[in-house]
Amino acid sequence: MPATADRDADLLLLLQRGLPLRPRPFARLGRAVRLTEDEVVARVAALLETGVARRLGAVFESRGLGYDSTLAAADVPEDKLPAAAARIVPATEVTHCYVRDGRPNLWFTVTAPAARLRAAVERLTDQLAPWPAFDMPARRTFKIGVVLDPRAAAGLPPASSASSVRPARRRPPPAPLDARERAIVRRLQGSLPVTTAPFACLAAELATTEAELLARLRAWQRSGVLRRVALVLRHRAVGFRANAMCAWSVADDRLAAAGAALARSPLITHCYERAPHPRFPCNLFAMLHAGTPPAARSAVAALAAGAGLDGGRLLFSTQELKKTSPSFFLEDAS
Repeated sequence: MPATADRDADLLLLLQRGLPLRPRPFARLGRAVRLTEDEVVARVAALLETGVARRLGAVFESRGLGYDSTLAAADVPEDKLPAAAARIVPATEVTHCYVRDGRPNLWFTVTAPAARLRAAVERLTDQLAPWPAFDMPARRTFKIGVVLDPRAAAGLPPASSASSVRPARRRPPPAPLDARERAIVRRLQGSLPVTTAPFACLAAELATTEAELLARLRAWQRSGVLRRVALVLRHRAVGFRANAMCAWSVADDRLAAAGAALARSPLITHCYERAPHPRFPCNLFAMLHAGTPPAARSAVAALAAGAGLDGGRLLFSTQELKKTSPSFFLEDAS
């Protein structure tokens, strides 16, 4: 990979890992990759304008805000998939929705206030009738962090930093937030201003000071409520055109070791233990991104062997019907 492309890939990694919570975050990132502050700002603006990036904003830990989520699925006849998806995709609780090959074929993630999650799942399940739907809540998180190195999509060795895995943090208890803090959360669900001083601009919008805003964000990050403020990419736009959900049925005494082994791969962005369901009796799930389906199959085979896993399911995403961040505290804005 040419030096310039390699430097751009390094910058993409840094932007996905998170902006420094400092007044001039792009200047700090630029120094790490030998770019000026203005050059970094221009690259970020271009990534957003061309659609390579979805947004530049906060990634929160849902449970730290009093929310919870679950993975749900339904088995729908192929010719009925558009009608079935149309029933659930508009719901604000549905953050991701994919058609995947195999059975079941319609998969979606539901996020809602913890006290209302079960009611939301039941409502969406009713809306999908007569097609059977069910959900599989997460029991344990081994990895969650979409940090994609475009070198890996091209079959090249990723940067060493892309392979590192931070141990999954204990999910924080819900933080009691006042009205101003909830307004900050709502605003950070969108994109930050792409300027040399994004937090100062954001603070002005929120009628606070940059110092107060940054202090709040740092406190949330320390407590685990805020994972990072980062660039969220469209994975296909950076070469990861094969997206697959991998699932295995693993004995309880082997789950922790297998989950940790999978989580070490830079191709794995999410890895969970989930409650198995009779219609899909798997308890270890991982999301894998690769450049092509053959590369994905090869990677899964190698990862499974390294983790001591056999059998399992590999379901490729054939259509992305919805992919968005959770919507928090929307009721406050109504």
